[in-house]
Amino acid sequence: MVVPVLKTALLLSVLVLACTSEVSQRLRELDSPHTQVRADAVKRLGELGDRRVVPRLIPLLKQDTSVIVRFEVALALGRLGESEAIPALAEAAKNDPSPDVMLAATKALGDLGPKAVEPLIELLSSRLAPVRLLSARELGRLRATSAVRPLIERLNDPDPGVRKAAVYALRRIGTAEAMEAVARMLSRPDQELESAAGEALGGAGYEADLEELRQLLRRFR
Repeated sequence: MVVPVLKTALLLSVLVLACTSEVSQRLRELDSPHTQVRADAVKRLGELGDRRVVPRLIPLLKQDTSVIVRFEVALALGRLGESEAIPALAEAAKNDPSPDVMLAATKALGDLGPKAVEPLIELLSSRLAPVRLLSARELGRLRATSAVRPLIERLNDPDPGVRKAAVYALRRIGTAEAMEAVARMLSRPDQELESAAGEALGGAGYEADLEELRQLLRRFR
């Protein structure tokens, strides 16, 4: 039994050393003058999962001149899961010059989980409809009860995609206030939103307690 255990320990040590060596190599590549080299390095650092690289990545989210690199930095910070990245990601989601980076930062905030709910709520007021839509989806996925009222406000969003995302997010959260708001959508003249509400209440978007939903429908029709 001793020999297999020693072999396993040795193998793990080799893997750790190899990973550490690659992390060091990828960190050096962040200073490359070539955009694709930097972008590939960032992506790989996110995949390697060594959270010690987070302080090195955060400044790149604002300082790197390449959209591709900033995009990969945002996604990597989401994968690595460190709370210290939240302020930088929130800033990028609001103000980066590139809509693609704004979306990547929004997705990364969602990946960070409940600790990023407040920035996601703020993004429901983004000037970009895709950011509002994605933030609504992420809040629904996180079942963020504190987002119910801001999501209800998005039911009047000028963009139909955002309105539908708000419906499904509210259904996913599932509080009484959220469900009442979804049920009320069935009586609105917006056919697309009415359809989304019907699907959400019927469980097409998310798993649902059908008896509870039937009671809500009877109450608000």
